[in-house]
Amino acid sequence: MKKILWLLIFLFNCLLLNAQKFSVNGKVADFEKKPVENATVYLLKQKDSAVINYSTTDKEGKFSLKTNEINEPSVLKIDADKLIPYSKIFDKINQSIELGSIELDKSKVTDIEEVKITVSPVKIKKDTIEFNAAAIKVRPDSNIDELLKNINGVEIDNDGKITVNGKSVDQIMINGKPFFDKEGKIALKNIPAEIIKNIQFTPTKTKEEEFTGKTPKSENTTINFTIDEKKNKGLLSRVKVGYGSDKRYDGSAFLNYFKEKTSISLIASSNNINSQGGSDDDSDSSRRNSSGGTPMNGLQKSTTVGVNYRDQLSKEIDIESLGLTRTHTNLETASKILKTTFLSDYNLKTQSENQGENDTEQYNFNTSLKIKPDTLSVIYFSPSFSHAKTTNFRNSKSINFRDDLLLNESQSSAQSEAESNNFGSFLHYSRKFRKKGRFFDTNLNTSISENNNKSLTNSQTLFYIEDGTEDINKRDLRNQLSRTKSQSSNYFFSTKYTEPISDSLNISFGVNYNSRSSVNERIVNDFDEITGQYSQYNLPLSNSSEEQNNQFSPQLNIELTKQKFNAWLNTNVDFIDLTYRSVFNGEHYELQRNFTLPDYNAGLQYRFSKTSRLNINNSGNFSIPSASRLIPYVDTSNPLITYTGNPDLKNSWINRTSVYFSNFNVPKNMNYYVSLVFSYNHNDTTNFSYYDDFGKQSVGYANISGNKTASISSGFGKTFKWGNNKLAINPRTSLNYRYNRGFIDGQMFTGNSYVFSPGINLTYDRKDKIIVKPSYSITYSFSDYENYRVQSIKNTYQTFRLDLTNYFLKTNLILENDFQYNTSSNIAPGFKRDFYFLNTGVGYSFYKKQFTARVKVYDILNQNQSVRRTISASYVEDREDLILKRYVMFSLTMKLNKFAGKKM
Repeated sequence: MKKILWLLIFLFNCLLLNAQKFSVNGKVADFEKKPVENATVYLLKQKDSAVINYSTTDKEGKFSLKTNEINEPSVLKIDADKLIPYSKIFDKINQSIELGSIELDKSKVTDIEEVKITVSPVKIKKDTIEFNAAAIKVRPDSNIDELLKNINGVEIDNDGKITVNGKSVDQIMINGKPFFDKEGKIALKNIPAEIIKNIQFTPTKTKEEEFTGKTPKSENTTINFTIDEKKNKGLLSRVKVGYGSDKRYDGSAFLNYFKEKTSISLIASSNNINSQGGSDDDSDSSRRNSSGGTPMNGLQKSTTVGVNYRDQLSKEIDIESLGLTRTHTNLETASKILKTTFLSDYNLKTQSENQGENDTEQYNFNTSLKIKPDTLSVIYFSPSFSHAKTTNFRNSKSINFRDDLLLNESQSSAQSEAESNNFGSFLHYSRKFRKKGRFFDTNLNTSISENNNKSLTNSQTLFYIEDGTEDINKRDLRNQLSRTKSQSSNYFFSTKYTEPISDSLNISFGVNYNSRSSVNERIVNDFDEITGQYSQYNLPLSNSSEEQNNQFSPQLNIELTKQKFNAWLNTNVDFIDLTYRSVFNGEHYELQRNFTLPDYNAGLQYRFSKTSRLNINNSGNFSIPSASRLIPYVDTSNPLITYTGNPDLKNSWINRTSVYFSNFNVPKNMNYYVSLVFSYNHNDTTNFSYYDDFGKQSVGYANISGNKTASISSGFGKTFKWGNNKLAINPRTSLNYRYNRGFIDGQMFTGNSYVFSPGINLTYDRKDKIIVKPSYSITYSFSDYENYRVQSIKNTYQTFRLDLTNYFLKTNLILENDFQYNTSSNIAPGFKRDFYFLNTGVGYSFYKKQFTARVKVYDILNQNQSVRRTISASYVEDREDLILKRYVMFSLTMKLNKFAGKKM
């Protein structure tokens, strides 16, 4: 790994030697001769308006635009809100240029008229950062996920999770509306980048914040893709068929009709290469999801069909989304596990193997409707429904040892059929009043679900004494049919009135009411050999329960909004009425409790400038134990684990503090962030367990205080541009600490765990020639314990990845390679510590790039594997799962796009 690090450093230094040599400097002022901050300055090639580089002005209105030598005409443009743009032509740039003071006003006449570009590469508006998609160069057949990968601060991990400057993305919109779903997975893999005009990043807003314009307080981010008006009227189509070795197949179809406010989308896909429905396996992220690191476990076949409709029927009625999808998946899994549990007197070693198959058919319907009865009010209604049928088969076996002494062994097979229905709806109403800052809003959330399951289980568990012979009296044999039924409903109502005290201070009074109820029933019958039926009622394993939880919460919110900062304090008191009735092993239990619990949330957002911000949040919340854990029942449904409730459990309390600072420095093409999070738990509910002489575990519940976690993470992004070259460097690091007190084998222990994870990503892009993406990460994990048999546990995990894309024949021919190497320092015998993973593919576009033929070889070295080590306070587990192995895929993709009567 040291050689790899030196190679990355050498590559980085070599590329920097070719960085920008010259600069264009100046100072921008308005017609009152005041400095203009955050004006966008960008340099373009005159012949095709390609962006060479861009920057923004600082507080003093100064800018410095870096560039390499340019031997052709170029155009400098300056854009600022409410001011006339400035333009200047340079025949060539072979030295640094000082422009001096540039004044922008309404009477200013631009130097040229033939360059007609009205959008800047980057704009910053309040809490929104907007990128011009035309300034982000991606290959012609790219989807919108490729746009994100070329923006500083945006990261997409192996599981498809997107973060922006360390903040999670929880919504992806197209023209401000959901596309099939808010997660945006279908949109990312199907919407072509060529039709996008702008990409906007903003903190996720509630419906109240969206309507009233209040400062958003969420720690998450929403990404919105705006379609170019000229291309928002036409037809998108993509059809792909692929077949390969080992009977691997991959087919998909995507059709989207746009006409201004109207959009109709159809998707269909079917494959057996672990690709999620509606995604495009040719994309880089899809290859990464199915390779090394954190691959998808198992072998999955999936088929998806869906339709989505969006329209604005009138000025008052807007259908934001109306979608229906059907998904059918078949997942085959297999795993091998070696687990060592550190008990007070010995090590409990568990060897287990599992095989299973899960078949699921699911229908999802969702819609969202916005109604504006007048200019002062808005109604938002979003109902959803899902129906699923699942069939599951599972075989497993396990052996437990006390050090090297056999304690027990078990094997079981189970098959089940399940059916579920879920209904949910969200109704929101907001109204503004004539007085500025006076608002009223109310919400009603409803969710109702029903689940039915029928399961047939056949198992045997054998226990052994010290001489290795079986204890016949403890043998556990089961041949059972169980039926479970659960119904639940949740109704949440909230209403709030906001009154402005001054231009910057407002106060809100509100009330929340939450009613939750659930009914659960489990009936178990043993097989009767005489009748040949499952007719013998099993009293110990059958149970039922009913729960009703009503919560009434008055709240008070105070918010202060200034030009530089925004501060708020939200407080509420929860009055909870809990009723729980259950039957376990024929015994009736009843619980009735009342709670009065205060909660609060306070925050501060300080804006040092339009591009740099500091967020501080602190919250304290009480939570009551699960009602089922408060009942002194005994659950013996698992032959190796017995659960017992504890009526003396106390309410837990958690305090969480977070500090987040971010800066997006446009003039320097640089961004960075620092995040700190600390949490403290009081009366946390934890398992109190012990093992008998046969390795059977008994689990109870207890309260424990003092557990805490702390984490610090940071990331940095810097982009260098010169000529047709671009280099992005993105180092990042995180340090996580956990102080954990718990119980194992009836004794309390104390653990300190540390995880340190530095890493770096580099991207070198030479326009239409080559893209090189090397990355390296290393994770150190270390835990030490007190009052415990094990004093410390250490492990080091390293990953090196290299993605290489080459373009030939004017980008018609594309060669793609991605390589990954993983290694772990501390894996149990029988598990491979390291492996190499390599994919390669060749694609050729023809007939005006409407057709693309591709050959892809997945896992050329046939070494792909899923081995991981989990270290916790009480055990170490090594696990290996069945995953997709080597195959060759031949595919043909056809795209026929037509916008405003013209083919693209």
